[in-house]
Amino acid sequence: MKVYIVEDIPEARQALVKHLAPAQGFEIVGQASSVCEALTGIEAAAPEAVVLDISLLDGSRVEVLKHIRHRGWQLSVVVLTANLYEALRVKCQELGAVAVLDKINGLSQVRAALLADGRGLDRR
Repeated sequence: MKVYIVEDIPEARQALVKHLAPAQGFEIVGQASSVCEALTGIEAAAPEAVVLDISLLDGSRVEVLKHIRHRGWQLSVVVLTANLYEALRVKCQELGAVAVLDKINGLSQVRAALLADGRGLDRR
């Protein structure tokens, strides 16, 4: 599965890259640390899935999700957040996120969430 990672903390981004190893069937096709980079990079890389830190410094909490939905892309999107509260989880799921996970404790669940959702394999 081709995965694009959007995370503004370099150490967290590298942990995701390590966790989604090629041996597990994942290929990291791009990385971004900002909303602007993510919007451009997702368009260019044509991933099947996106792992998205919802709290980026240069945009609203759900801007990348809104863009993906507006474009009609059928991507598997897993959202990571350090502020896991119900209203945010509901909003992200309304915008198409397959899972909203705690950034600190949810890393181990990212792989399973991506594999459980078949949308990414039928992409755009």
